[in-house]
Formats: sequence, C-alpha cells, structure tokens
Amino acid sequence: LLARIRATFRRQDIEAAKNAPAKASTYRDLKLDVQNRTVVRGDEAIPLTKREFDLLNTLLSNMNQVMTREELLLQVWKYDDAIETNVVDVYIRYLRGKIDVPGKESYIQTVRGMGYVIREK
Repeated sequence: LLARIRATFRRQDIEAAKNAPAKASTYRDLKLDVQNRTVVRGDEAIPLTKREFDLLNTLLSNMNQVMTREELLLQVWKYDDAIETNVVDVYIRYLRGKIDVPGKESYIQTVRGMGYVIREK
C-alpha cells in the first residue's frame, strides 16, 4: 500500500513538473536548468544522475538553510521512515566529485552533526 501511495505522489510530481514554467537557478558559475534537468559549470555540461540532480536542486532551493540527512532523504528519496543510512553522504560525495573544481572551496558545505548547506556568497 505504501509503495502505491508513493508511486501516486511521484506521478503527481512528474505531472506538476511538466506543467510548471521553466525554472533555472544560478549559483557562482553553476547553472541549473530544472526544466531540462541539465547542469552547466562555465561552458562545461556536467552529467548528473536523477538523484544527484534532485539533491543539488533541493540544496539550491533551500540555499543558506542547513538540510539534515532526514530532510534530504524525505525530499530526494521520498523515504519517510527514520532509517539509518549513509546514502545521503555517498551522493553528496558523488555530487562534489562532479561539480567541484579541484583546489577551490566546495559548493556544498558540511555542517558537522547537522547536515549540508549551500551558502550564498
């Protein structure tokens, strides 16, 4: 039953996204196009998986707000149970590996004991 409910919500989210106006976010030299689900840094397109894109979009949509692992699990993975998992940490590492520029400050900051945040500069 729970799987059916989640599937229904997922379909509603997809339908709402199709009908929503095009949305784009810019942070430093990153450009995130929500409608086309693309990320560009400077002139370089960065291929992201669905989860990586959703994670980055969630963090950018909540800029300057520390997102706990539980909040990210709920918003990105739709897990509403309090489960112990390091999936968020793993995907943050994947995302940093793709979007960060070596030798420069990471876009995504870790707030020890709390979660993750993208801070406006």
